[in-house]
Parts: sequence; C-alpha cells; structure tokens
Amino acid sequence: MLPDYFEFSLPTKLVYGPAILESIEDATIGFGKRNALLVTDEILVKAGPVDRVKAGFEKTGIHIAAIFDKVPPNSTIQTVEACAALGKKNKCDMLIAVGGGSVIDTAKVANLLMTKGGNIEDHMGAYLLETTDKLLPAIVIPTTAGTGSEVTKVAIIADPANDVKLPFAEEQFLPDLAILDPHMTVSMPPKLTACTGMDALVHAIEAYVDKEWSPASDALALHAIKLITDNILQACGKGDDLQARGAMQVGSFLAGVAFSHSMVGMVHGISHALGGVYHIPHGLANALILPEVMVYNLEEKVDRYADIALALGVSFPTVISNSQSVIKSGALDLITKTIKKTELHALKDLVEPNAHKFRNFAVNKLENLGFVDQWIRRQAALAGIEKIRVLLRQLSHLTGMPLNLKDAGIKDDLAKIDQVAKTAMEDGSMLYNPVEPRLDAVIEIVEKVYFSKEKPLAVSDEDLRPKSKKKAASKKMTNVFQDSDMLYDILMDFYMHLKEDPSIGPSLQKTNLCIQFVYQNPDAVITIDATGDDIELVQGAFKGKPEVTMSMNADFAHKFWHGKANLVTALTRRQVVAKGNVPKTLKLLPILKPAYELYPQFLIKKGLENLVIN
Repeated sequence: MLPDYFEFSLPTKLVYGPAILESIEDATIGFGKRNALLVTDEILVKAGPVDRVKAGFEKTGIHIAAIFDKVPPNSTIQTVEACAALGKKNKCDMLIAVGGGSVIDTAKVANLLMTKGGNIEDHMGAYLLETTDKLLPAIVIPTTAGTGSEVTKVAIIADPANDVKLPFAEEQFLPDLAILDPHMTVSMPPKLTACTGMDALVHAIEAYVDKEWSPASDALALHAIKLITDNILQACGKGDDLQARGAMQVGSFLAGVAFSHSMVGMVHGISHALGGVYHIPHGLANALILPEVMVYNLEEKVDRYADIALALGVSFPTVISNSQSVIKSGALDLITKTIKKTELHALKDLVEPNAHKFRNFAVNKLENLGFVDQWIRRQAALAGIEKIRVLLRQLSHLTGMPLNLKDAGIKDDLAKIDQVAKTAMEDGSMLYNPVEPRLDAVIEIVEKVYFSKEKPLAVSDEDLRPKSKKKAASKKMTNVFQDSDMLYDILMDFYMHLKEDPSIGPSLQKTNLCIQFVYQNPDAVITIDATGDDIELVQGAFKGKPEVTMSMNADFAHKFWHGKANLVTALTRRQVVAKGNVPKTLKLLPILKPAYELYPQFLIKKGLENLVIN
C-alpha cells in the first residue's frame, strides 16, 4: 500500500571515497572562485581533519578566507551570531562546514544571518524563506557519522537562557555539496563514535515507523539500519577500519535522507527536551530513549518493527512473512506450545490433529489464519527491541557510553522532570510519532531510563570481525613515467605485447575499433586502430579519425593496467574523459581483463620491478 501523497528530492550532490579530499577539484569546479568561511571547532583544528581539508581546497578555486573554530558541542545563538559576523567581516561568499551536527547546524543558520540579516529569532520556524530566496553556496564535510545533517534541511540551535533548543527548517539549508571521506572520522573517539552512530540508527528507525513514511524513505531507512548495525561495533572497537568508518558514514547519510522526508518522532522529542533542560548530548539521549519508545509504539507498528528487526540482523524463520510455511517447515508444534490458548482453540477448530490429511488441509486453510503470522512477526519485533538493548550494552563495554540518564549527567534526581516532559510534548517531532504521545508516558520513559540498571556486555571477537573484507590499499605511486619517451617506450611495447597475445589480440581485432589514448603528465598520444586487416599501433599524430578518444593522467593508465582502477568510476569522477562511442569502448573491458596479470609480468621482464604495484 502506498501513502496518498509523498515527495522526494535530493538536490545535494554527494561524493564518497577514502582520501577523496585529495582530489576534489572536479567536484568543486562549478563554484568558480570563492572566498569561503570555514566553520569548525577547536578540537578538529588540533586533531588534524581541518588541515586535511585546507590542503584539499588549495587545489581548487575556493580560497578559505577565514576560519571560525569556536563551535561548542551544542551550538548556541551567540555562537551563530559570532560566526555570521566573522563571515561578513571577511566578505565571505561561501561556507564550508567541517565537523559534526553542531558545526553543520551553526553553518546553516549563520548562512541565513549572513544572507538575510536581522536577529536569529526572526528566522526561527519552518520554511519562512520564499522559494526564490537564495543562501550562499555551502559545502559540508562531516567528521562524525550520525547526524546526517549534510543532507537535511533542518538545524537545531540551543537557547541556554531558556533551556530550550530552537528549531530551524528551510529548503535552502540543503548543502550544495557533501563530501564523505572516512579518513575524516578516524580521529573520532570511541564514545563519540557510539553516540553519533546510535543517533543515525534512531533517524533510520523513526523514519521507517513515522506517520509520514514513503516508499523512498522506507528503502533508505532499512538499508541504513543494516549498514549501521553491521559496522558500529567494528567502528568503535577498531577505529582505523576505513571500511567500517565508511559504512557508518554512508548509513548516516542514508538515514539523514530518510528522516528528512518522513521526519522523526517521540525519541527525538524527548531527546531534544533532555538536551535543552539537562544538556545531555543528543546522540546519547537518543540511544537511551530508543528502546523504550519502540516498546511504546510496538502494538501500532508491529509489522514495521518486524521489518526493522530483520534489518538489525535478527535471525528468524521464513514463516515471518508466510504463514503457510509454518506447516511445511514443521514449526507448528513449536507454535502450538507458545501461542495463547484462545488462539490455539482456533487452530483446533479448523483441523483434527490426528487426521491423516491434517497437513495438506492446514496448508490450504492457514493462509487465512492471520494471527499465526501476526504472532510470529510480533516476536520478531520484540527480538529487535532486545537487539537494541544488547547493542547498547556492548557499546557501553567498548566505549564507556552510559546506560542510564543518571550516569549521563543528571545529578538532581530528576527534579526537572516535569519541565522535561512539558518541553518534550511541545516538540514538533512528537507530531509524527505513530502513537499519540502522552505526558504521563514521557515521564514514565524518562524515569525508567534514569533508574535503569543495565550493565555493559562483553563483545566477542566475532562481533568485531569486519563484515566485508577488502584488500589493503596499495602504495600510491605517482609520476611513474619520467618523460614522454619513457611512457612511449613502456606502453607502446606493452600494447604490441597485447596485440601478439593469443588470448587478447584476435578478440581485439574483432572489435573493429579505433581508440586513441591521450595522456597527460607526461604528454603522449597512442592510437590503437583495429579497423583494418591488422591492428595498427600509432605513436603521436594519427591521420585518421578515432572512434573514441580517452584522455587521462598517465599515472591512472599505469594503475588501470594493474587492474587497480575502475574505469566506470573514473569516468564518473572525470579522472578519464571519453569522447565518442563510449559504450562500445566499455565492451573492451572483458577482453582486456587478462592484461591485468600480463602488465606486471611485462614490467618485470623489462627490468622495471620498481614500477609494479603490489
């Protein structure tokens, strides 16, 4: 079933890749020459990520004219005003946010002040800008994997004087470019990794069960849940694992897109209140509140919580989605021992267990016996909630993350609980919760989490085993060819070797393709012409007209012939520029696959072992 109406858009361009900050020229070229205000915090300046960003932008037309590094963990009105003032003073016409949610939200609202002027209170609310209003271009580079703020149109700024958090929402808050580089999150401490990761998990779970769900947000949310739960322990326990770090970044991004379309719910409403009144970090508050709100919403959204359980990795029989398979799998005996007596009588009314035709009869009739399937799905949903509780305990063991609100920093025995509950009930997130929030329920949840006696749970080696293994990155090799003569000597000789190879030459001849390679650094041109009776190799100027011309850095060609560069990805990233019949060229890839083993062997025979990429 589809909702009556939904929207989906993603105007933010996003690029991902380990060390991608070292080559962002193509991604930023559309901005032209800019004077940027870089917004960050003092910790990131000292830890190194800001230096990495500055080095990356030195190769672009974007000049970092000023750096505002005074953003606290929970940004305030005063912080935003100071940030905007620095940007105006330095005549900045772009913002670059490097940091977590607080930094990104500061940049969003500072952008609003720099563009529209006035006081910050004038802009508080939702969608006050006209569709024709423009903000300054913005680039966001997250250093945490949790907020998803790089792809959302919301910002939260604290008002310490009134113990509240001010919400802002504008379509124009969506950044023009988001850059996800796993290296930027490696310096994040384990506890922060855990809290921000759980923040992202809450985004995905609430997006999937909220009132404003849509097919697009559903798909993104479920995949985000899987990515996060598969990698969060590894990211916390072995923080230099770039695969785990990258998966957390992508999971956070997907969850951000999901909840920006379907919104969040009661977990966030209570979390915002705890942050405003008791200054509990947002990710931690979300993590602690999550399982209790799942229990509160369970009966209204059993099916959706069962889906979430599967995404969380809860193992369950196939009968979850097909009640007929209960009989076929022989699981009926187990079910009859555990389901309620009233439901069991319904089964007995249908069939006589001693009859020989029982199984065939039941297979035909049980498809209409909805309570069996619903009972099983409810058990899956409950198992999903327990999975979250176990995950929190494991994260506590790995990182020291608190497991109750008392240890999280509330030292007054919840003296302000009425204020927390009232603030939560007034939070806009509550409007989207699948079950109508009640004041007494909020108080009960906060009290339960405050007095919780949960203990850390040890993490096994199996839990910390990477979900996907990838070969270690090869040593980066640059300036492989000293000059054009060296390039011609190696590649012309290698292409002749391919022409004469019995597994490659005949297949290459049959393509009837004329392809020209234009190399830079050093400059060279080689044309492979297979349009005649024999393959012709031409060095330099070519009299004919190539069907395809491919331009690339010579170092990329060296990497490609080792089988360590993806041509399709390179085309997307403009590391290779192709002109002509590109689809026909891509059909060469299967033909050339054996060349990836031949090239290193060829180099060794020429006495160039030092050029082989391991």
